[in-house]
Amino acid sequence: MIKKILFLLIISTPMIMGQEVVNLTTPETKPNNTSYRVERITINVDNPATAVIDEGRLTVQLLGVNNEPVSCNYTNTTSPTGTFLINALNKANLSAAYAGNATTGSLKQRIYHRLVIMGEATIICGKTLTGTIAGAVP
Repeated sequence: MIKKILFLLIISTPMIMGQEVVNLTTPETKPNNTSYRVERITINVDNPATAVIDEGRLTVQLLGVNNEPVSCNYTNTTSPTGTFLINALNKANLSAAYAGNATTGSLKQRIYHRLVIMGEATIICGKTLTGTIAGAVP
């Protein structure tokens, strides 16, 4: 019997002043929402023993200031795939600035950069997130 190993990482943080957020250029009006923050990150690592199926999945749960949840899912059918991003994250130096758009590096900053600056949110989250990345690592 092949045992699947599931690695699950959940990061859940309360809204704190100065926390990294995406400030929307055009606030959403139904309901009124001006920004999103990372609420939870879930990582499901691919099991190499099941080479036929890529099970890697990176899920980012965003939460708007009005408590509107948005799920963003990188899977085996997205570009990039969940496994590709998980492998890159595993090797990343998160203490260094990323893409020249900030003075410090962080996991959240990289997530926001991919979703907003690189425009992946439209496919990955099912909605376009247009805005600026603000705040600092608490």
